[in-house]
Amino acid sequence: MRKSFNLVAVFVASFCLTTIVSSPMAIAGDLMILDVTIIDPVNGATPHQDILIGNNVITAIGDRGSIATFAPVETLDGTDKFLIPALWDAHVHLTFNPQIGDAALPLFVANGITRVRDTGGKLDQMLAVRKRAAAMGGTAPAIYFSGPLVDGQPQVYDGTPARFPDISVGIETEDEAISEVDRLADAGAHFIKTYEMLKPQVFRALVGRATERGLPVTSHVPLSMTVTDVARAGVRGMEHLRNIGLSCASNAGELLEQRNDMLNKGRDQEGSSLRSSIHAAQRPVAFAAQNETTCNAVIQALADNHVFQTPTLALNTRGALRPFLQPEWKVEAGHLPTDVFAAWTAAVEIAKTSPVSPAYAAFSDWSLAMVARLHAANVPIMAGTDTPIGFLTPGFSLHLEMETLVRAGLSPLEALG
Repeated sequence: MRKSFNLVAVFVASFCLTTIVSSPMAIAGDLMILDVTIIDPVNGATPHQDILIGNNVITAIGDRGSIATFAPVETLDGTDKFLIPALWDAHVHLTFNPQIGDAALPLFVANGITRVRDTGGKLDQMLAVRKRAAAMGGTAPAIYFSGPLVDGQPQVYDGTPARFPDISVGIETEDEAISEVDRLADAGAHFIKTYEMLKPQVFRALVGRATERGLPVTSHVPLSMTVTDVARAGVRGMEHLRNIGLSCASNAGELLEQRNDMLNKGRDQEGSSLRSSIHAAQRPVAFAAQNETTCNAVIQALADNHVFQTPTLALNTRGALRPFLQPEWKVEAGHLPTDVFAAWTAAVEIAKTSPVSPAYAAFSDWSLAMVARLHAANVPIMAGTDTPIGFLTPGFSLHLEMETLVRAGLSPLEALG
């Protein structure tokens, strides 16, 4: 069961300090938080601090009793409580479930998340949701977006079946890759998200053009490539630890040949079915043949190329740890639209009658151990959730993600940072 944290939630869009107070002085403000412990992911905890806020901006920080104001202000007792920085969710899909829609946006802010990184949605829909979020002001997070998943053919997320909504674009040539990057860059995308069915030459052309246009690329490792080749191609991030396990196997080269054969033979299949069949065939073999020396070389390539990992541990471990069976899950999911909550609750009722499968347990254990190894090797890690996939409620699920990162070996400060 998740711990409840004793936090004072003061999160502002602009963390602008006009004054750090060391001796009493009078400053204008609207709200004073008294005697709180400030948590700084770099410097740790600073207890017994007063914080003055004016016009939604932190205007002064000082030792207890050191800040005087021109006029009386509202006060909040922070004794035995903590104040943390505003948070990011580095992996969300705001348009994945239209039934949730904009109801997700205030849930992020209510959980201290003032910025999110949307890692896959149709361009017109993303531009529209950003416009609506901007109109909501401080009740919605700032949205950084990639636009559609840039996939090969057949596409995984092309709307068939319905549980794989149409949130991607499929490209097959280097020229198409360059054109798609230019289209997204011109539309204001903040980064590019690549997917698993891309061919190596098309992938490299895409990363090269994105680099020219100043857009970082984050990736599901294409099934036709190794993790090391993708890291060296110039990507800035990878998502879900996806396909790292395949490259860590003692027979990684043989598995790669088999995948390419399956990809070539399956070109007429539905993309989601083809990917699932490849994962089903290769993951059990790869996880049974993890090789420490091989994996150390993969991890070193990620560290050498400073490739951020967003492991989405709450998602990867959900089949084994089943956080949706904890009492607080219903409370959190209850903030969603009624029809979504009903559908999720019905699905959870079915799931809880089934035993945890060995495959789920193995993947959960592997994911936790892999994050520990990546962290020990100084591979940078970001906290992201994949909400609303996997019964992960927007906003609340980021706290679960950070707790799971701690379970994997990060310190609480490292998970915050």
